Amino acid sequence: MKKIFTAIVLGATLSMSVNAAESPIELLAGVEAGIDSDTAMTITDLNKTQEILMSQPTGAADSWYNIDTTTHYDVIIGQHFSFNQRPCVAYKLTVKHSSKTENQDLNACMNYDGQWIAQLDQISMK
Repeated sequence: MKKIFTAIVLGATLSMSVNAAESPIELLAGVEAGIDSDTAMTITDLNKTQEILMSQPTGAADSWYNIDTTTHYDVIIGQHFSFNQRPCVAYKLTVKHSSKTENQDLNACMNYDGQWIAQLDQISMK
């Protein structure tokens, strides 16, 4: 009985993995910050990133401090461009937590719901 249950669970897991691989996962811009560390953005931080990407022109800089996580974020807006007929923006994100600083050059494109979505694959801007 235990072997049958294990086979059913394994089959269901593999089935979910295939379906997940076929459907793209949209991650909000900024989610790349601090992956696998204690500097991961909270929902408040992700919303702040959305607001900045939506409202700031090329060259603008904005920053905020999350008192709950003791993390400071800096965002510098880079070039606006389009990719697959969607508006996109390049931006630089600096995350400072304790004595550690992480700098990332990132890209985000707007989805059909009006949210800036992280572009985890490299977009070549021509």
